[in-house]
Amino acid sequence: MGAKLGQNNVKGEATKAAILDAAAAALAESGYRGASLAGIAERAGVTQSGLLHHFGSKEDLLLAVLDEHGRHDDALLARPLGRGGLGVIAGLRDLLAEYANDRVSVRLFVVLVAESTSPEHPGHAYMRDRYEKLRNRLVGSLLVGVDRGEFAADADLESLSTGLIALMDGVQLQWVYNSAIDMPAAFEVLATALARDLGALGPAD
Repeated sequence: MGAKLGQNNVKGEATKAAILDAAAAALAESGYRGASLAGIAERAGVTQSGLLHHFGSKEDLLLAVLDEHGRHDDALLARPLGRGGLGVIAGLRDLLAEYANDRVSVRLFVVLVAESTSPEHPGHAYMRDRYEKLRNRLVGSLLVGVDRGEFAADADLESLSTGLIALMDGVQLQWVYNSAIDMPAAFEVLATALARDLGALGPAD
């Protein structure tokens, strides 16, 4: 009995993972409003009722996809944020190089961020809170640069954090349209210029 229950649990988790993968791909292609539960179920190889057994509604499924994407992204962001100071900019540049190998995730992010600007969108609160948390994490990591003497003591790190996020999102958006864009190179040039313009860095040599 116990072995059978364990097998069922493993099968159930595998089914949930397949549904989440199928949902992420469908949302990346068609957005929340364009993706259908029937289409996601077919892509995952389950019935629609089977999908709803694991995720009670389309909104529940969206939030589960966002949570999964967020956990994955948090793990990736831990590396650049852990460098602190100027290392954050270099780390985010390197992270964009990794993103270039995962077009589905980048497109999923770009599509859902754009859709979620509407307060009525079920992902709106999630995205709003995620941006706020990311800004706070960035400020904390950049503050290390003040202690190291990499940034000026009066550097506007709040604005720098907001700008770095805008650059990250902006180059990903353009890359979805044109994959020839070198995301890491574009980000590094613009991020360094932004930091200098905000008085965080000294003048260029």
